[in-house]
Amino acid sequence: MTTTPIPNGDEMRALTRQVRRLQWVSGLALGGLLVLSSLGWRGRGAVPELDVERINVRRPDGKLALVISSTEKSPGNLVRGMQRAGGDRGNGIIFYDEDGNEAGGLIYGGTMKVVGRDTIIRASGQLSVDRYESDQVAALRYIEDPREGWVAGLQVSHYPLHNVAEWVAARDSIDHLPEGQQAAALQALRRRFYNQGKWEIPRVFVGERGQTAALQMRDMKGRERIRMIVDSLGGARIEFVDTLGKTMARLP
Repeated sequence: MTTTPIPNGDEMRALTRQVRRLQWVSGLALGGLLVLSSLGWRGRGAVPELDVERINVRRPDGKLALVISSTEKSPGNLVRGMQRAGGDRGNGIIFYDEDGNEAGGLIYGGTMKVVGRDTIIRASGQLSVDRYESDQVAALRYIEDPREGWVAGLQVSHYPLHNVAEWVAARDSIDHLPEGQQAAALQALRRRFYNQGKWEIPRVFVGERGQTAALQMRDMKGRERIRMIVDSLGGARIEFVDTLGKTMARLP
């Protein structure tokens, strides 16, 4: 008859560690199965419903391709792969090009409040395309605001190439100045951009303002030169405007 040797103290401790590892791995696997089961997993990660505040879609190199998010989780401005804090964008999708620059997006939002006898609506929606390292040059947008009224249409604007990249680089330099010098430097930067035509230059609008349908065309200084209008009463006209804003000709 053979006898099984009794493990010594070191062997017992080694066996105990192995058992604990097996217990940990088994528990982890069971937990994973329970999670997948609760999500209704059907292969390839298919999930019938998913609640999130933000989704980042990335390319194989790790750069963002697009972001889907709520207003609170919306990303800042991304230029050359560097993110800078931005304003309130709204809910929606932001697109990015292969070089790590924002390239456009689809954003929307809206609220309604009753103040006394007044109903106040603030709402907007926009699908836009940005020029490379610049800002939006084409936008299909809707805006409703107590001050601005109702506007819906296609806006085409001119922006110089690399406009936003240049602005961000200049702003970063200003941020490193002593606090007492930053306001004057920022004002000088805005003045330089304006004088050099590096701000948005509206060129074409086609849509509706209030109850008036309009096609407006502007020159490279942003001055309105041609108007085609159908007003709320059905009256139609075309107006040609000089550089001082004076109507030179009108049809009919």
